[in-house]
Amino acid sequence: MAESVFLCVAPPDGFTAWGPGEWERWLGEHLWESTERIAERAEWSTFLYQLRDHAGKAGALLEPFVGDLVAQRPIGQRRAEELREAFAAVRDAVKAVPATALKARAGQFYSAADVDARIAALQATGVKDPSVADLWATLFDTIDRILAGATKQQRGVYFGEV
Repeated sequence: MAESVFLCVAPPDGFTAWGPGEWERWLGEHLWESTERIAERAEWSTFLYQLRDHAGKAGALLEPFVGDLVAQRPIGQRRAEELREAFAAVRDAVKAVPATALKARAGQFYSAADVDARIAALQATGVKDPSVADLWATLFDTIDRILAGATKQQRGVYFGEV
């Protein structure tokens, strides 16, 4: 079974200050704050690679987070707000990039056939000329929703893998 990447709003100050006992208590008291599967690990890596490769100047906003995103490390409150802004800017940037442009840079993380399959799936839903943002719309939406929740609660986010 492929590994999945999960994302959830994190407990306040729980990243470094808490020991196992505090984590156990928090998780027991806050069952409603479950994690959400956002992607398979390979898909997550492909997503991040394509954004870095095609977002132009907006990609620089995402760059300070790439290490944490790849390693799936927790991101504190202030950085979670900045991450949400970075993803929004990157999404806007890749809206202008046709999905077919990904085929020219296919290689280590994805193949031209993968791109063709994603484009065909979108076209089957009525999207005529999909952009890179269209290919990843569901993932962008999920990330934005979770980061918006973290921002509203003034908390960070926690990445994990199963």
